[in-house]
Amino acid sequence: MTARVGAPDMLRNIDVDLLRSFVTVAELRSFTRAAAALFRSQSTVSTQIRRLEELAGQTLLQRSPQEVLLTRAGEQFLGYARRIVALHDEALDVINAQSVSGRVRLAVMDDYATVVLPETLARFARSYPDVELEVTTGFTRDLLNSLGEEFDLVLATQKAGDGRGAVLRREPTLWACSDRATLDLEAPLQLALLKAPNMFREWALAALDEAGMRWRILFSSSSIGAVEAVAASGVALTVVKAGTARPGLQLLGPEHGLPPLPASEIALHQAPGRPGAAVQAMSAFLAEALAEEQAGSAR
Repeated sequence: MTARVGAPDMLRNIDVDLLRSFVTVAELRSFTRAAAALFRSQSTVSTQIRRLEELAGQTLLQRSPQEVLLTRAGEQFLGYARRIVALHDEALDVINAQSVSGRVRLAVMDDYATVVLPETLARFARSYPDVELEVTTGFTRDLLNSLGEEFDLVLATQKAGDGRGAVLRREPTLWACSDRATLDLEAPLQLALLKAPNMFREWALAALDEAGMRWRILFSSSSIGAVEAVAASGVALTVVKAGTARPGLQLLGPEHGLPPLPASEIALHQAPGRPGAAVQAMSAFLAEALAEEQAGSAR
């Protein structure tokens, strides 16, 4: 008698890509954000999740217009899926690291270089010891102008919905001042901002002008750290990404009487042409690391 192949046998052959998509959607609670992190279309990710649920014979995710939640079966399955994906990637890293070499010229905003990426870049260097990594920091506008000539990849801040690059995460843009200060909206606002031309500077001044609020620029610098330090000292108001604001700052918005600011997003821009193996490895590494970091922050 021939044994019938049922669901248990099928489960032994789940594609790791299906598990990776499931883990990413579960951690980011969004098909849209997961698709961006995985460099895939939203429809592809949705199809992968449906296929995984067919193989599992269980509904793993509950979908709603607001967010995506795990079902009871999804919660039980998530830990196993994470371990399988992690072990799979670790095995490939060991093999690929021996064959990937070359140079990656990465440009990144200053705040991400100092707050978000140090551990990621250290892990990349350990995983790909034969890849020469060059990292440059600066303003998004300047860095993008040199994409292809000086840089292979640029991790940039841009207005949400800009439509350029591969969007890795969204960042709320907020006002900030010292957590020891009391904001006086009746007096002209003292501002600490990055030097022009700068997107956040332009957003701040346009928002204040539109709201009819008085202001003057007390401090201007090309250093994000210096601008935030002045704001944290208590003498000025500034604009920050919520995910990288330094300690000592309180985040402010419309509920505090300040005008709303546009949302920003972090996007990875790649130089035209076919990327080398080292550049491809860095692109995938950054996408995964930012998805993991944001998921960890959400938890």
